[in-house]
Amino acid sequence: MVAKMLPHSWISACVLVLLLSLHPRVHAFYLPGTFMHTYSPGEVISAKVNSLTSIETELPFSYYSLPYCKPLDGVKKSAENLGEILMGDQIDNSPYRFQVNVNESVFLCTTDPLTKEQAELLKRRARDLYQVNMVLDNLPVMRFTKQNVVIIQWTGFPVGYNSIGSNEDYIINHLKFRVLVHQYQA
Repeated sequence: MVAKMLPHSWISACVLVLLLSLHPRVHAFYLPGTFMHTYSPGEVISAKVNSLTSIETELPFSYYSLPYCKPLDGVKKSAENLGEILMGDQIDNSPYRFQVNVNESVFLCTTDPLTKEQAELLKRRARDLYQVNMVLDNLPVMRFTKQNVVIIQWTGFPVGYNSIGSNEDYIINHLKFRVLVHQYQA
């Protein structure tokens, strides 16, 4: 009996889809992060920070679990959609601001001297190969390097690194961004 009803219900579904496609009014929905935004010269774009991740361990940490500069107006959660939440992203605002088509150098902040515990935590995150992940205009911030003739790219940048052959740790605390802009053509 179910096998005889299946073709009839399939035909009914096809007819319904056909009738709905002929309907003159159409309703749409907006998926956050998918609508193109056209920026004006000088307009400010705020970067967001995501969780720190590592290929060595599965445990992500909040960006602000390390002693990084915080926004003047405080740290605020910035997850925009359900997908970001389900993926375990911990997206927060940041003090990083960019102006469209403006080349500038910005002094971000000065922090208090690190405590012994903070220094050890930074060393541990660097040795565990943690990456700082950032988002700009809903796109991940990428790091590029050229090795021979091949361009290699990664998302984010390392917390720091350990010098090969020595026991010296280096923490990355100066950043240089190059924001590439796709010119809109009407």
